[in-house]
Amino acid sequence: MNKVYLDLGNTALKVFNSQGDLIETYLASDVCWIDRFKSFIALGGVEQAVLASVAVKEKEAAVMGVMKGVAVTKASCAKGSWKIQHSYKQPHRLGIDRLLAIEAAYREVNDRLVVIDCGSAITLDSVDADGFHLGGFIVPGYRLQMESLLNGTNLTFDAVEPAQDLGNDTSECIRNGSLRMITSLCESVIKECNPSKVILTGGDVNGVLSSLRSLGGVDELLVFKGLKYVYG
Repeated sequence: MNKVYLDLGNTALKVFNSQGDLIETYLASDVCWIDRFKSFIALGGVEQAVLASVAVKEKEAAVMGVMKGVAVTKASCAKGSWKIQHSYKQPHRLGIDRLLAIEAAYREVNDRLVVIDCGSAITLDSVDADGFHLGGFIVPGYRLQMESLLNGTNLTFDAVEPAQDLGNDTSECIRNGSLRMITSLCESVIKECNPSKVILTGGDVNGVLSSLRSLGGVDELLVFKGLKYVYG
């Protein structure tokens, strides 16, 4: 394996091959994750890597330390073949995962679009027909919303899928209320921006937020595709 594409966040490191296959996932909750990644690099014959990182400095440094013998390209808004135009006054403050996702989406749609990423945080980004990033929203993801309400109570987080209905006990009210807030925000942004296409991505879109799939298409490979488009 000559080249890999790395999507590094604070909860996981995902490794893709050039065909877009997710070949390895390392969860931060696994205390041995960096040792497992080191073994993969050593045994996998990796010579080149393209890295998209929104992780804390310590975690990124650990990953880079493992790849000392690998030619690493770190994705940034300052280098690469970008088509998206920035709305941020300080483009480097736009998370590289968001930027790569909207880059990939725009290259495939080539028209007005909204990208909704459902992860630890939920991000919504609007792009016009000329590829100008109009801006977006960032709000706590479903689990963060749940945890913020449950913190300090004797209630525990459960894995029951939420619904849009009125709840009939406290836990159900919190679950369904969190989903209703997220859904309402997404629907209002779509109505305001009037995109030709809506693309959803992120881990929760196939989990607790699967009901959002009715709002548009799903593409779980946007960050990888963005890396491929911009860095080859």
